[in-house]
Amino acid sequence: MAADEEPLRLDLRGLWCLIGAWSAALLGVRLSVPQQGMAALVALGLAVLGVLLLLRPRHVLFGGDTAPVFAAPALMCAAAGVVLANLVLSGATAVPEPLRQAADASSVIRIRVELEGTPRARLVADRFSEDSHGHTRHQVEARTSLMCSGDTWLSAVAPVTLGYGESLAPVGAQPTRGTSVEVLARITPNPAGQRSRFRLTAVAPLVVLATDGQPGLAERMRQKFRQHAMALPEPGRALLPAMVYGDRGGQSEELADSMKASGLSHLSAVSGANCAMVLGAAFALCRLFGVPRLPTLFLGLAALYGFVLLVGYEPSVLRAAVMGAIAAFSVHSSRGRNGLSALCLAVVILLAIDPYLAGEAAFQLSALATAGIVLIGRRLADKLGLRLPEFIAEGTAIAVAAQIACLPVLVSLTPSFSLYSVPANLLVAPLIPWITISGTLGIVVLMFSAPLGALFIWAAGIPAAAVGLVGMWVAALPGALRPWPAGVVGIALAWTLFVAVFFSLGYAPERPGTWRARIPLGVQSVAMGLLLGLTLPVTALVPAPSVAWLVVACDVGQGDGLVLNAGDAGAIVIDTGREPPDIDACLRRLRVEKISAVFITHQHADHDGGIAGAGKGRDVGQLFYSVLDDPAKPPLVNGLTGEQLASGDIGSAGTVSWRVLAPSRTDVKLDENDASLVIRFEMQVPGSSRVVSMLATGDMQEAPMGTLLASGAVQRADILKVAHHGAANGGTEIIGVVNPAVALISVGKENTYGHPSPDIIGALQDRGVPALRTDEHGTLVLGWENGGLSVSALEALQPAD
Repeated sequence: MAADEEPLRLDLRGLWCLIGAWSAALLGVRLSVPQQGMAALVALGLAVLGVLLLLRPRHVLFGGDTAPVFAAPALMCAAAGVVLANLVLSGATAVPEPLRQAADASSVIRIRVELEGTPRARLVADRFSEDSHGHTRHQVEARTSLMCSGDTWLSAVAPVTLGYGESLAPVGAQPTRGTSVEVLARITPNPAGQRSRFRLTAVAPLVVLATDGQPGLAERMRQKFRQHAMALPEPGRALLPAMVYGDRGGQSEELADSMKASGLSHLSAVSGANCAMVLGAAFALCRLFGVPRLPTLFLGLAALYGFVLLVGYEPSVLRAAVMGAIAAFSVHSSRGRNGLSALCLAVVILLAIDPYLAGEAAFQLSALATAGIVLIGRRLADKLGLRLPEFIAEGTAIAVAAQIACLPVLVSLTPSFSLYSVPANLLVAPLIPWITISGTLGIVVLMFSAPLGALFIWAAGIPAAAVGLVGMWVAALPGALRPWPAGVVGIALAWTLFVAVFFSLGYAPERPGTWRARIPLGVQSVAMGLLLGLTLPVTALVPAPSVAWLVVACDVGQGDGLVLNAGDAGAIVIDTGREPPDIDACLRRLRVEKISAVFITHQHADHDGGIAGAGKGRDVGQLFYSVLDDPAKPPLVNGLTGEQLASGDIGSAGTVSWRVLAPSRTDVKLDENDASLVIRFEMQVPGSSRVVSMLATGDMQEAPMGTLLASGAVQRADILKVAHHGAANGGTEIIGVVNPAVALISVGKENTYGHPSPDIIGALQDRGVPALRTDEHGTLVLGWENGGLSVSALEALQPAD
């Protein structure tokens, strides 16, 4: 049997340690310090017990070799105990009591913080205010030092996220890492398990107290690089700093969305691939000059250390350096099991040092991408190399391995799949090493010779522009983002695909020609069929028909705007947001020319301000509304006078029927929000007997909603439109009663109200309900595919003319 056909035998001891460490890290950051200590003692005690049992080859109770039975639990408990013990000793989750009390009350406090990075700027629009124009907001991770209480400054050290508007930015130069500022800010708690324990929203201008005194050589080098990169054509001007050292500040929202849809967004962040390329380039130079093996190793590590200092000494960069070194080791050696052991050891060490990494998607993606390359990249490259040139086989293998391994995390974040990710990555793959190496050299050379450094920048900038153009072109192709099943089912399918590919590549029969020899081919067929069936149906390459969607949550900023598909009867619109152009644009993208009914749940501007946009150029059949103050002033659309609804009213249009559950005509309502219509909609799935139900709740608050729930009128529904943009005053009881498959939260980016509330998100997570938010995903489309609800972005539908 050829060496490359040797069955893949893996040392799984490191994997057991990794499972124990990761589980302990995820749990530990959510426990109090006493609970962490107790859990650490239990885990270490069980580990010691397992070791004692392992020392006895035969056990009196079990009567056999105990090693296979107790080795795995002992390793898991030992790793878990180390992580938990370090949590206790480091006090990583301890929070000063003054900060906790202020956050629980959402108080405005005066506080001093030290920035742990450079503030990131983004253009946002808070459409809940009168000014709906875009404005710049800044966000940065920081660490508090002192909190003012009366006339006294109290020590209060904790990691926080600081956000402030452009008008509140400090006068003068932009603050950078190490800058100390004093700020008057509202403090609110972040969900448990997050590294940043609190969120600070500035309500007054920041005051710079002190800077690091020395921006540092690396920071000066990056600033000079940014200045010279401004001469590049777009999109290279925005992409080059991101691809070289992770600075995405210059990217427009359109470019960022295109890179995501094409599966190229990972290129605009420092990852293990960047570190592996730097390490590989150093190794290649050493080999070129005949440097011996051991000095080559040290010189390569020195080059990697220099790159880390240049990019910025941050946890994400250190993680990327570790993962990149492991990936390079695995790809350039054929011993995948050593690569797996090194990966597991590195992850355990990183989690012991920083347990918060376990819950961060970036770390999960980095670890899984490396695992994919280690476990299946090398073998896949060998098999593809039998039919393809080596450079194409290796590039394809790495791209496919990383994509498949990362899929479980990617679909948990957004239930969609970048259809053309692999070919897009293959198209730009030859350019990435050149961009990384030339760009990195440009940063260094600029400090000695501006003309020569500029030459390196242009040499890297033109290919970077080509990468951006490829990303925008791929994102515009039909079906660039394919929907993936949401929730646990989607994640399970993604893991099934990874496991199937792994076993199909790792299994080698001892006797060719037997029935066992057909197993790898069968597993490969199942894996390929699963991938193609979920991501590349025939309809992915043609415009979606009008019945492809059932419910659409339009991105109208801080407001509500839902559209239901009523089949031949047109559409049903539930609220219209604040600005007419927003709902109009959404309806045009959906090809809606006729509206059977418009429902205005209550008369607040973020729900009825855009009503003129809904009626623009469209026939509107009926208008329904609810109001607290003045029933004599109903909303108008296209001259149509509305009808006020109350509980018990029913109706239908095409494939949609509805029943109004609240408010009743006799309810005592103290607030316009509490006058919100609560309606149960039922939608007939075209070509099926299945009926999809949705509960629309407007902005109804907890007290009247509790009365409605107590009446028994609310039943389970497939979709829940979360009340009041996810505000805490909407309550959580309804989530348990409705028990939806998905929850829609229509909310504006960077809104000043803290919507959605961590309590609401936490309640949804506790019940395993995916929270689909327009501030994170834009316009959301819910359809029916393969016997279940599917979720995608509006771009997956036929674009507007």
